[in-house]
Amino acid sequence: MTMGRIIRILCLLLLLPSSVRAEDQQQSELLLQRIQFSDTARESGTSAIPFSIASPVLHTSFQATSFAPPATSTRLKDLVPDSERPQTKGLGANSTWLKGQLTAEGEVANNATNDAGLTSRIDQRDDGAKRMVRMALTGTNGPVRYGVNYRSAGKAFFNSPDQTVREMWAEWGLGIAKLRSSSGQTWNNVDLEPNRPRIQQDVSRIGIALAKPAWPELSLTYARSALTSSYIPAGMTAQRSQSNSMEAALAYTALTWNARLSSSYILTNDEMRGGAQSSTFAQTLVATYRPLNTLTLAPTLSYRTETQSGSGAKIQTPMASVSLLYKQSQRLLVSAMGGYTSTKSSDGLMDTESIVGRGMFAFHLNPIYGHPTTLSLEASYTNTTNRTVAGLDTEDLSGLVRILVAAL
Repeated sequence: MTMGRIIRILCLLLLLPSSVRAEDQQQSELLLQRIQFSDTARESGTSAIPFSIASPVLHTSFQATSFAPPATSTRLKDLVPDSERPQTKGLGANSTWLKGQLTAEGEVANNATNDAGLTSRIDQRDDGAKRMVRMALTGTNGPVRYGVNYRSAGKAFFNSPDQTVREMWAEWGLGIAKLRSSSGQTWNNVDLEPNRPRIQQDVSRIGIALAKPAWPELSLTYARSALTSSYIPAGMTAQRSQSNSMEAALAYTALTWNARLSSSYILTNDEMRGGAQSSTFAQTLVATYRPLNTLTLAPTLSYRTETQSGSGAKIQTPMASVSLLYKQSQRLLVSAMGGYTSTKSSDGLMDTESIVGRGMFAFHLNPIYGHPTTLSLEASYTNTTNRTVAGLDTEDLSGLVRILVAAL
């Protein structure tokens, strides 16, 4: 009799998963009974998942996150070792519901070091000014996709600080056409400090894209934004302006190259200056070309013209740059980039030129005590000329030799 009961219990356990999948109304009741934990803490890297949760209606994974701000200076002698660069660390979570129809993700991060790259004390991580919170929800229902995004970072956070962004969007697929609409808000002075203004910007955007396999993609986007001072400290001037923009873009992707040509027109009204208008017309060409599997070229060209109706001044800003990446093998990497930018106004108040260049030669050496080692030779050049204000011209040429032991 006891053996018969054991056999019936085993059969029930084997048939339970299929019965749960067949009856969706019972899934929520059996959710906690069928949670499975999988330990993947052995994975290496900053994106290693410490554990995950899986069930018939829910799958959640957790992962550690980290971020190091890129170097802002073009001079190599201003660079510091990676171990001394400011860093952030946090925890991210991703959940999938209803067989992928609903996805939620979130992240909480703090500054792991101070500005000098030294590890922060525990009590410093409790400071809200050094924290970032991010959440997003995305849903899918047939040809319709929709979602909401939220992100808020304190003024001392290392990545996009002192900014709160919230947005909701929707996307409809209509054959070869895709219609997308979004609306959002952005503001600074997250902690609402009494001695600093808060500038809020409301943006609404709608666009349509026409795409077909092996055909160029054509897109048209209209955006309307309003900028206003939602909080003004004593003695400071309020800001209030509106802008309307229209952008048309043509993109094409081939086997060895891709390119995108865009043209935009922006009309801005400054309500605090009697409705003074300024119009901006910009064209941009971005391309990538891979003539060989080991070589990649990426040129960028842009031209921007801004006209101020009040003074009649016209500001012209041409820009050109190109980057090269050559990876001969797993041991040899060569990269280089160069760029030119000029800004000139018709009233003579602005006339600057800037030339930048940078190159790197990296070679993977034989392992040192079993640790991968890389030797890199780097050089950079910067030349800035200001023809309107004397004494502001700068020129810099610097080089750097770096040995990187991965494990350190």
